[in-house]
Amino acid sequence: MKRLPHAIIILFIVFILTGCSGQSAIDTESVSEDVYSVSSGKKVLVYYIKDGFLTPVTYNIDDSEPEISSALNLLFSGIVPTGFKNTLTNTRLNTLEISGDTVSLDISGDAFVGDKAQLARCQILYTLTDCENITKVNINVNGKPYATSLERPTYINLKDPESYQEDKEEPEELCKYLTIYYPDKTTKYLIPVSIKSDIIQSGEENNSKAVSVKAEDKARAALQHLFKGAGEIGSLGTIDDKMIKSLQIKDGVAVVDLDSSVIIKFSDKTQYAEIAVESVVRTLTSIDGIEKVQFLVGGVKLGYITGNINIQNPIEPDKWYNVLTN
Repeated sequence: MKRLPHAIIILFIVFILTGCSGQSAIDTESVSEDVYSVSSGKKVLVYYIKDGFLTPVTYNIDDSEPEISSALNLLFSGIVPTGFKNTLTNTRLNTLEISGDTVSLDISGDAFVGDKAQLARCQILYTLTDCENITKVNINVNGKPYATSLERPTYINLKDPESYQEDKEEPEELCKYLTIYYPDKTTKYLIPVSIKSDIIQSGEENNSKAVSVKAEDKARAALQHLFKGAGEIGSLGTIDDKMIKSLQIKDGVAVVDLDSSVIIKFSDKTQYAEIAVESVVRTLTSIDGIEKVQFLVGGVKLGYITGNINIQNPIEPDKWYNVLTN
């Protein structure tokens, strides 16, 4: 997976805190296709627990291996990436059946006993619904039905699920939910956390019942939350508020204009630069109305700015992230 410059994200975040100023006109229509190249080889996303949150990692598998059974075998193998936990370590897969968009499995083990049951169920559900064309999961434990027709929730790692249940029927509240991709403390992995923003202000369009929040307003709020961090997950720290010159959203592209000083400031922090920028890209593109992020420096498109980080074209997040390198 290709990662992007931390310099950018960091600057990005700062902008949110100070607001946009001096916005320059940017022609996004002339922007070419995104630079995310599709990595070769077959992959699967497997969900573990990191810092108490459901977090995926990407495994490379052989092209001949079936996607679904490979993902489950990895999940139940007992092998856990460094820094992660797995509630399903002692689980055994008894049977597996795939019918259309539904996976039915029977498992054994003690994963569904006590307070870890919810996490275990989510690990299986998210892992399977990230497999191609799978939308529903049935789980039996030692031959007895445990959960049927499970579907992937709208938000991952929702910090206040009780409030969300109350807000589901309230459009003016529902539009305040965001998913923020925080770097972990090692700056190696991204942890998605869904929150209800206390920054977003919803409003009715023309005094009608239709509630509208602009994608740009959500983007600014999301970056502020990314800047503040999430307690035990960690944060990006403080940033020079002069690094960000402007933010615009046009035709599904979030255009961020960075101060030229970022090239120098973060050129020696490649790993942090990559994870930080990637967190901004994923956070912004999780908002409806934003599909890609275009980075500019002083209003101009550049190519490689640190290591192998290319920001010449709009960046669209790859499905595969948190790729294991060993």
